Amino acid sequence: MLEWMPLLEFAITLATECGEQAVSQFRQHPARHKDDGSLVTATDLAIDHMIAQRLAAHVPAHRVLSEEQVTSYDAKSDFTWVVDPIDGTTNFARGLPIWGISIALLHQGCPVVGVIHFPLLRETFSAVAGGGAQRNRRPIHTGRDTAIGREQLMMKCTRTDKLLQIQTRLKSRICGSAAYHLCKVADGTAMMAVEATPKIWDLAAAWLVVVEAGGVLESWQQQPIFPLAADSGEYVSRPMPVFAAANPSILQEFVAGLSFSNPR
Repeated sequence: MLEWMPLLEFAITLATECGEQAVSQFRQHPARHKDDGSLVTATDLAIDHMIAQRLAAHVPAHRVLSEEQVTSYDAKSDFTWVVDPIDGTTNFARGLPIWGISIALLHQGCPVVGVIHFPLLRETFSAVAGGGAQRNRRPIHTGRDTAIGREQLMMKCTRTDKLLQIQTRLKSRICGSAAYHLCKVADGTAMMAVEATPKIWDLAAAWLVVVEAGGVLESWQQQPIFPLAADSGEYVSRPMPVFAAANPSILQEFVAGLSFSNPR
């Protein structure tokens, strides 16, 4: 754990600085569609380049896997930073405050440092492998209940109901940021989160935050997300549907009520 702490502090500082720049450009740039159908703004591109430049100066031997630049994983490097400059681009472009900067460090394909900074919400989630998870420097933990109740929450994306038929007592909320949904499981706000089409840059930092907070984050087939396979290759067109749960008991109860409308 201690060996990663300087890099965690570096990532927190970098995410905070990027957040300040993004706030200064909030509502100013319209979003456009990329070739893969996802959205991008001028702010996404500017912050992505800013992060890449800072990483190149601070840890020049490390590689970067980024939504807006290098989109393939190179297993030849022991260290890879996974970056989402703006998670929640639609919210950012349309004026909703739920968006953030996600930065993770992978060591041999597995996250060891994760930071997600939501500047307008004044929430910074961070985690280091073996050191627990924090929100604004204070420890967090997933919900302690081991059974689903009627007054508990589930976060989900807008595409979830097109692919899954869900029978649950959980109350659904859609906030428009995959990383935020997952962090809300980590801090105990929600018991479950379901994401149908996240990419690796949406998940890398949030995975570590959820796991270090005591939760579970797995694929829809209930398989591990990390470590990344050596031959995993290109990620720009690869959705990675996931469930995040406060604990294994909650996940199993939730999955028992599912059926797939369009199995993957």
